[in-house]
Amino acid sequence: MTVNTRVIKLFLRRQDQSSISLTQSLKLQILPSINNLPQCQKHHFAAFIQDSAALVVWDDDPKHILERTRRLEKQLMAMVWKGESAYGEEKLEDAEESPRVSGEVGDEAPEDLVDKPRKIVLIQASITAATLAMIIAAIGGGFRRVAVEIMIDHTWLRLALIVVVPIQIWLGLVS
Repeated sequence: MTVNTRVIKLFLRRQDQSSISLTQSLKLQILPSINNLPQCQKHHFAAFIQDSAALVVWDDDPKHILERTRRLEKQLMAMVWKGESAYGEEKLEDAEESPRVSGEVGDEAPEDLVDKPRKIVLIQASITAATLAMIIAAIGGGFRRVAVEIMIDHTWLRLALIVVVPIQIWLGLVS
C-alpha cells in the first residue's frame, strides 16, 4: 500500500538521510526510488520512497496493513508537528501504544514546517478606533444639542433618546 500525503512530501523534501527513526525499535529506510524496494529491510514492513514522495507499507496479513499504516502516520505526524524524532519514552494511550517524542529529526527540523514570526498588522484595530472616536463625537454632539433644547423648552422627554444610543453604536461599528 502506498501513502502519498502532503505531510510525507514535506517530510521527504528535506531528508538527506538513508533512514529515519520513528521509535527506538523502528527505523524506516528512505529509498531513492521504488526500484530499490527489493533490497530494503523487509522486517520493518514500510519504507519511504524519495522520488515519488510516498510511504510504502506492506504486511504478511492484508488485514493488518491499514492498522500499520495508521500507526506509522500517527508516529510521523507526531514527529512533524513537534519537530522532533520519536526517540524517548513510550506511554499507553487509549489501550494502545503511542510513542512520546523527544529529540530532533536528523540534525535540523525541516524549515518548511517551522512557523516564521508574523508582522503585527493593526489596520482593523485602527479603523475600529477611528470609528469609535467618530461615534463618540457624533453622539456627544447630539447630546449637547438635546441638552440645549431641554434648557429652552423644559421638555424632559428628549432624554428617552438615551435608550437608542447602544443601538446607534452597534450600527456604527457593524455597518
